[in-house]
Amino acid sequence: MAGKENESNRLFENEKVIEIEIERLRSFKDHPFKVTDDKEMHLLKDSIKQYGVLNPLIVRPVPDGVYEIISGHRRKYAAQRLGYRKVPVIIRVMNDEEAIIKMVDSVRP
Repeated sequence: MAGKENESNRLFENEKVIEIEIERLRSFKDHPFKVTDDKEMHLLKDSIKQYGVLNPLIVRPVPDGVYEIISGHRRKYAAQRLGYRKVPVIIRVMNDEEAIIKMVDSVRP
């Protein structure tokens, strides 16, 4: 999993990690995977509480100045529950097909 996560979140040329307000992030339209407050989520929250959000979310710009989450729904949920106002993101322009492939590829087995 770790290799897959790193591959999914690696920076391409001319990309950088920035912090964006959580209120400007939207879930991927018709996101098929549920984010649940289960044991793994509690472990993720504990990790974020101790170390911060280590892997940036992958987002794409959509109209109205907001961003759609491609990868990182669980990290956003955990950070939001911990009171974070901003999270690190990589903004990546991609079409719907590319976004769906990236989203499915980033989901944990």
